[in-house]
Amino acid sequence: MADSASKRKQGPGGSDGSALKKRKEGAAGRWKTPAQKAKHASWAEMGKTLEVGDEGIWVTYARGMKGKAVREFKALCDEYGEKLYGIKPPVDESEPKSGDEGEDIEASIEKELEAMKAPKQPQPRGVFSPVSVAIECVFFMKTMRPVDPCQLVLEICRDARKCESAKERKCKYINRLTPVVDTDKASEKGVQRVARKVLASFFSLNEEEKGEDEEEGEEVKEAEASDGAEEVKEVVTRNAETDAPFTYAIRPTMRNHSILESQAVIKMIAGMVKPEHKVNLKNPDKVILVEIFQLFCGVSVVDGKEWEELKRYNINVLYGMAGEQKSGKAAKPASEE
Repeated sequence: MADSASKRKQGPGGSDGSALKKRKEGAAGRWKTPAQKAKHASWAEMGKTLEVGDEGIWVTYARGMKGKAVREFKALCDEYGEKLYGIKPPVDESEPKSGDEGEDIEASIEKELEAMKAPKQPQPRGVFSPVSVAIECVFFMKTMRPVDPCQLVLEICRDARKCESAKERKCKYINRLTPVVDTDKASEKGVQRVARKVLASFFSLNEEEKGEDEEEGEEVKEAEASDGAEEVKEVVTRNAETDAPFTYAIRPTMRNHSILESQAVIKMIAGMVKPEHKVNLKNPDKVILVEIFQLFCGVSVVDGKEWEELKRYNINVLYGMAGEQKSGKAAKPASEE
């Protein structure tokens, strides 16, 4: 009886049950086919995926309104791009051109058929490119020079604060904006690289510890730069009113990331700044914004006082202040998200 019972428990492949085990296929994402590589490269060229060195704005929006939020913020970026930098908005080629209205139906159908037969050409990357990410209520608006993400966000929020009526709102579904002026990998070395690069314009930094190979590489770079060196902009590291070194606070945000912890990131970045710059969590001169998403880390530095006055760049709250001021109610403090 014991033998028959044990046989019934065994799988069809024998006592080890190997026939029931699922065979592992693929390489767990360790490699990509040539087609996948080409697709990723085309996406990167068109600005549809995050890459090291990207600049832009992290945008949060109302739940369930992704399509509308992306469209309205893209239109807002195009408006301010022309206003601040003289960048003309892209022309939609799908819209009929002037003079096409009188064209007969047969000719228009023939044109559509020819367009369908013709091979699709990759679209050129625009100055503003929305990037979809695997997070609900969040997307990234990638920007290109001459656009300055910090200046763009600042102007949008300033105008939102001036809005006197709900009818004048330019955005209905957008919440918080977080500028990013540079991006690197979300590793210890990547965070140190991007933070050092961004903070150098605002703070006196401790010297970076380098190995022999890195020192030799730096000497070569310095020699090459000295040949065609350009005038270096003056770095302002002191408060103009008090003539004291900038105080600062570090505000990290982690999204879909489990490698680094926020406290470790704060200590890492704070360790780069010289002690003459004091930490001030209540009223800092500068706020260091750190956005970590999956494998990428973006950093920017903004004015601490104005960042708080503009509700930490939450334009939905800023627009809401207009109605509250008219009704005599005090504006609600900006939430963390």
